[in-house]
Amino acid sequence: MKKKYLLTLIFLIAFLLTSQTGFTLDSKNSTRKNLQKTDSSLPSYFSWRDIDGVDFTTPVRSQINYPSCETFAFVAAVETMVQWKVGYPFGCDLSEAHLFFWSGGNVEWGSYPENDTNYLVEYGVPDEACWPYPHVDKAIMFPKNTTCPNWQERTVKIKNWSYLPAGDINDIKEAIVNNGPVPAHLNVYEDFMYYSGGVYTHKWGQSAALHCVCIMGYQDDEHIKSGGYWIVKNSWGTNWGDEGWFKIAYGEASIEEMALLFEDVYGQFQILYVDDDNTLGPWDGSEEHPYKTITEATDKAYEGWTVFVKNGAYYENLVINKTINLDGENPQTTIIDGQNNGLVVYVQKPDVRISGFTIQNSGSKRLDSGIRTLSLNSNLIVKNCIIKDCDVGIYLNCADFETYPETKNSIINNTIKDNSVGIFTTWVQKNIIEENKIYNNNLHGIEMEASKYSIIQNNKIYNNGEVGVYIHGGSDETEILKNRISNNSQGLIIKETKNCKIKYNNFIDNTKQAGFVRSRGNIWDKNYWSDWNKICPYPIRGSINLWNLSWINFDWRPSFSSI
Repeated sequence: MKKKYLLTLIFLIAFLLTSQTGFTLDSKNSTRKNLQKTDSSLPSYFSWRDIDGVDFTTPVRSQINYPSCETFAFVAAVETMVQWKVGYPFGCDLSEAHLFFWSGGNVEWGSYPENDTNYLVEYGVPDEACWPYPHVDKAIMFPKNTTCPNWQERTVKIKNWSYLPAGDINDIKEAIVNNGPVPAHLNVYEDFMYYSGGVYTHKWGQSAALHCVCIMGYQDDEHIKSGGYWIVKNSWGTNWGDEGWFKIAYGEASIEEMALLFEDVYGQFQILYVDDDNTLGPWDGSEEHPYKTITEATDKAYEGWTVFVKNGAYYENLVINKTINLDGENPQTTIIDGQNNGLVVYVQKPDVRISGFTIQNSGSKRLDSGIRTLSLNSNLIVKNCIIKDCDVGIYLNCADFETYPETKNSIINNTIKDNSVGIFTTWVQKNIIEENKIYNNNLHGIEMEASKYSIIQNNKIYNNGEVGVYIHGGSDETEILKNRISNNSQGLIIKETKNCKIKYNNFIDNTKQAGFVRSRGNIWDKNYWSDWNKICPYPIRGSINLWNLSWINFDWRPSFSSI
């Protein structure tokens, strides 16, 4: 948002006057362009956050402490267009800092839209790792050589750009539907600063500044006086508005008066491809000439990039020593096979995502794993994978919660089977384990040691040889919610751990449903127990203190039917 009210007010007035007289800005790339109207065929709702249930937008970011709103809005549009062109939301992240400083931005009032857009046409914008955005307490100018030396090899460009006709709601809708997100300027009134949800209409306060945002969609609504609202991404972080987003009624705050159309994106997208069928080459990581092995691609990828692996069997032991995304085409047919040797995938850096693979055949030594972490700040995401035939399916190891309080791991929607232990965590905290199928593991489905504040929810955990869920060694304040734990030798054991919550689970036909050892402060509530049909609390037997004093916990309100 601009800091100089007088300057922005003059700029807005000048723009409105010139738009009424048909003036064209002096830019080699900017022309006022009428799209071919197809008003009757426009849907009543469209959002780049919901293309058949898929969100093609990128995360909300914060421009603080720079007046760089145009840069953030333009990059938001380009990122979404890139992900649409690639075909899925792979995690595109482009460098707002590079675009801001190289296009002439300054710390006093920001940058001109035309400078940014012309720069995107002529030079493009590289990936975020090339120049990470400076989150500093006070805005300062950085030299241009702060960016990476090979940035010109890593840029995404737009083919062209233009302003949309001022005030034309249908032209903006058509641009969003047929082309991509639309950056737009609006007057920020005082009441907008306090927006927290709903559809914004200006109620009180004066205009504080001109601000640039990115319109990602719209919703027609006959109950709103203007006929509907825009769905908009802001650049003030997720603590503002509706997690960084807002809805604004058509016609409010002059949002349709200065909207832009970006035409097509091309260049070096942040993604490399792998296909084991490309045996003859060439190999450059493009979709046309993919690498033959995953290792080649991960070695060539820059921080923050994605490696997309096409269907095939890849006999490799991977070491991931940079922050990347590793995506398989199909978890049934994209296979990483460790050939019964050591670790299959060894993750040594934080913020890695692994998705869409079968990962199988680690070595047979203790803790040889399908996926193993070794990073004090892990933040690993594993989703939509099949992990089997390993000593440990997923081994989450040694994150430093004190130094990195936000670190966590997310294990979501996987099938983890036929291992010795399905998931084993030690000295990692705030894990999220949800929507997984964990079964037929020789020992335990989930084992957590010294792993506090974790959430285990909505999993199906069954037919494991010893314990379905084994929580021990000070894994305090773990929440075990809405799981189906069935047909294990022991359903749930909590040992030397306190203050856990066990709620809304189904304990079905385990030889021993649940127990605790030297554990206290646990809350059992509204679970279903297949061996209990009495109208009274369900007893869970165990022990407390170092002398193993026998004790009984109660589920005071057991459910009488499966949940």
